[in-house]
Amino acid sequence: MAELSAEYGATPVDPDDEVAFLPGIGFENRAALYEAEAQALSDLRYQLYDAVASGELTAADITGRFNLEKMHQLANQQIWQWAGRFRDRELNVGAPPEYIRERLYGALENLTWQVENADAIGFSPELLAMSAHHQLVKIHPFVDGNGRITRLFADVLLLALTGDRVFDWSVEPSDYVAAVRRADASGDMAELLEMVGVEYLTDEV
Repeated sequence: MAELSAEYGATPVDPDDEVAFLPGIGFENRAALYEAEAQALSDLRYQLYDAVASGELTAADITGRFNLEKMHQLANQQIWQWAGRFRDRELNVGAPPEYIRERLYGALENLTWQVENADAIGFSPELLAMSAHHQLVKIHPFVDGNGRITRLFADVLLLALTGDRVFDWSVEPSDYVAAVRRADASGDMAELLEMVGVEYLTDEV
């Protein structure tokens, strides 16, 4: 991902953000906030990777009904009051708030079925995990962090399905967003799969 510019990193935290922080939590600027969010997500990532490696977390577990909410909560619970909660306001993307629960749980039930029947329906692990990311980010269930948490979800799912692979998301953000929008219209994951690479994890990870 492109690095923040010095000017952007120095931007003060929005007052609307400040009232959503947990009591006693604050950041001087957006760069400090983003660094804290990135560190929390990285910590969670390796906890989940370890759980997959130990057999504690399976692909079927990951697609369970409440697990995306749980991931979002764990990734944000030290910063945001809304960690793990569905948004209650309209955005210019995503499902209307009143349909989030129904659509998210329906998508996760569908993903569970796909995991259980991947061989029969001819889905590769990469296709299944990328489809999961696309379905979930399209619903956009949370106030913020939807892209980050659904990419993590896809990585953990792919790792659980393969034992050694996650996605390589080091693609130009604008290209990625454009490809996601084209997938919204077509339902075809081919471009996203071609654009987003796969990396193999070493035994140390």
